[in-house]
Amino acid sequence: MKRLIASILIIAGLIFNLTTIAYASDDILVVLEQPAVYKANENDSLDYNLLVELPKDYNKKYRSFAVSILMDSNLKVEGTKFVGIDPVDSKISLNKTEVKDGNQDLISVSINDTEALGSAEKFKVNIKTKVKKAASGDSFNNSFVLTYVDRQGNENSVQKNLISNTKLENQESILDVNSIYTNSKVVQGKANPEANIAILKDGKEIAKTKADKDGKFSIKIDKQKIGTEILVKSNYKINGADFSIDKKFVVKDAEEQYDSNSMVDDSLIGTKKENMEILDDYVKMAKLINISKANKEDSARLVAAIANGQYIQIKSDLKSDDITDAIKKIKEATAFLRSPIMKGYTDNTFGVNKKMTRAETAAVLATIDNGGTSPVGYFSDFKDVEQADWFADSVGYVQKQGIFGGYENNTFKPTKSITRAEFAKVIANFKGLEADEEGQSFKDVKDNFWAKDAIEAVSANGYMNGRGNNKFYPNEAITRAEVATVLNKILDRTPNEEFIDKYSKNPFKDLKKDHWSYYQVMEISGN
Repeated sequence: MKRLIASILIIAGLIFNLTTIAYASDDILVVLEQPAVYKANENDSLDYNLLVELPKDYNKKYRSFAVSILMDSNLKVEGTKFVGIDPVDSKISLNKTEVKDGNQDLISVSINDTEALGSAEKFKVNIKTKVKKAASGDSFNNSFVLTYVDRQGNENSVQKNLISNTKLENQESILDVNSIYTNSKVVQGKANPEANIAILKDGKEIAKTKADKDGKFSIKIDKQKIGTEILVKSNYKINGADFSIDKKFVVKDAEEQYDSNSMVDDSLIGTKKENMEILDDYVKMAKLINISKANKEDSARLVAAIANGQYIQIKSDLKSDDITDAIKKIKEATAFLRSPIMKGYTDNTFGVNKKMTRAETAAVLATIDNGGTSPVGYFSDFKDVEQADWFADSVGYVQKQGIFGGYENNTFKPTKSITRAEFAKVIANFKGLEADEEGQSFKDVKDNFWAKDAIEAVSANGYMNGRGNNKFYPNEAITRAEVATVLNKILDRTPNEEFIDKYSKNPFKDLKKDHWSYYQVMEISGN
């Protein structure tokens, strides 16, 4: 086993000859147990285990943490499972995400609230993989990122690159070399302790050195052209016997170089730097999305996308495709949580000041209550609602759920505008609100008004306010802009104004930037 101790301590080791490890009591310990094999054949099964051990009273120091493991592209993840803890809700999740166009698997372990772990101080994640193509045992490159947020809200990340080491006579063969770029003046890496390291080009030795007692080495070289093949060779002794291992590398364009300690070199310009800035913005945006009311699938998808984005933010050997893929994953994940609940009209208007109809209200509330999709196969008994009407299923749904009723003459009046009092009653039904004595009293809502309790309930919960002068205007029609604002509140969707300004395009010709509802409309329409 090797270990890296920082503010977080990470251990990467072999599953053979595991030894007792001492570590600081206030650190999170992460161990990726890797199978040490000399050769792996196609379709061989390899089991990996991620071990997480937490210090005493960890929930007093850490608010949340996540581990993202990028598996080698030659390994297909067949299954994952927790051992030692039970993921009872979205606060604990384990997800597999395909990255790089499905060529690699990313495993995301997310503890969104350490309180959810109860008294558990350690757990394990078993990762079952299958080898895609026959390969030598030292060719499986895996890496993981540990990200945590402490109780002060500070976030930190640590990355570790891992190589499944070939086993020779119960000893390990190591050759881990940093990427070589056209501007590289040194080649650095790690090998067996005191190994003789040589660099060859076209079969000729161009530089050599000796690794130190910890196996670290650094060799000065002349700058090489892009595409040049370099062979790094390590010769070492195990129990008096001579062994060797070598790896080929292709010199990369310097513009592809990213330092894991500083996300982007300030001197770099062009698409990669711009995309990294975009990724940073998307990660920040996604982390602000409230997932407390999202279903497990949508919340897990977002957590996995954020974890992947954070991994790419500090990943070494970064390519442009890695960044754009991470942005795409976050876009896809946030689309489910920022789905368009209200849409515009065919003339490219939203109708910000237009009166909301009862049919439109039924449609949006049915969509929300049905998990983000319009319900199908529901019927109502209102005599003015035909099943061929675009809103028929929604009206049937809200009637069945007890959210929205009709009038005494068994009509629904779908095209009639809904009043603010009626809308307050519908929202109170939708949220299951009771009358609240602490709700705001409005001058124009009398004690005997039929919707008084509902109006006070929605105002007490912050869903609806008056229109000024301590008046609610209960009998006036509610506008679509007002509805957009209320729906965002009941969905806990807070418009990210900075992100919307930078990345969203306003599709509505009647929605101006200076309109009071601009950001609310952009949010509820998913723009």
